[in-house]
Amino acid sequence: MTFITLLLCLSLERFLHKGNLLARFNWFEEYVDKIHQLTQDRSWTQHHYISLLLAVLPVVIPVALIYGLSVLLIHGLLAFLIGAFILFYCLGPMNIYDTESEHQPIFWQANETLFAVIFWFALLGPIAALVYRLVERSAHIHVSYPVLGKSAGPVRGVLDWLPIRLFSLLCALAGNFVRTSQFWLDNLLRDIQFNRELLEKSGRIALDLQETAELTPEDYPNALRLIDRSLVIFLTIVFAVTLGVLL
Repeated sequence: MTFITLLLCLSLERFLHKGNLLARFNWFEEYVDKIHQLTQDRSWTQHHYISLLLAVLPVVIPVALIYGLSVLLIHGLLAFLIGAFILFYCLGPMNIYDTESEHQPIFWQANETLFAVIFWFALLGPIAALVYRLVERSAHIHVSYPVLGKSAGPVRGVLDWLPIRLFSLLCALAGNFVRTSQFWLDNLLRDIQFNRELLEKSGRIALDLQETAELTPEDYPNALRLIDRSLVIFLTIVFAVTLGVLL
């Protein structure tokens, strides 16, 4: 079911371009503001990571209960549909395939909008994908809520560490393998501060560009094709693992 869910949701996101139309997670900053208003007078909410837990858990707990009950008590189609909906909703919120705008950090944004979410879904299920998206959204509003951003940023970095290294390796497999894999090996164990740089430079090297090169308008179609090939390789790996488990 994992492979089918990933294939379905990525196909919808890629070819129907629904990400911008759904305006997913546009409600999140207002929701965080409500929590902030309710808890700002309590000193314990200023402790490390408490603000992040207050932002994430009220959403994750009920969704996890609904999904868990559907798996334990109902099984089958309903559990599949709920899991697929959670994954699809967590993709985005921006659409990297929008040809009317250019996205300079294209590989970083591809990880943020697609790859990290499907990685955690494939590894730990839909609730893990939801946790990643909520932490990522929390990190994005750090200017308005510095206490939340201070805790969400490092947690997001930890959650990005593994998928970014896998995504970088997939870019190597889908592009210039020799140069990219050498760069990847040289920087594999760098800390979370190097996440974005590792992925962006790996993507550019895989495109046969200099690692610090700015992408030109002509480079974007090639970058998107590289991302698509990387996603296909990932889906192939998931399919092979699923098939191996079933056999």
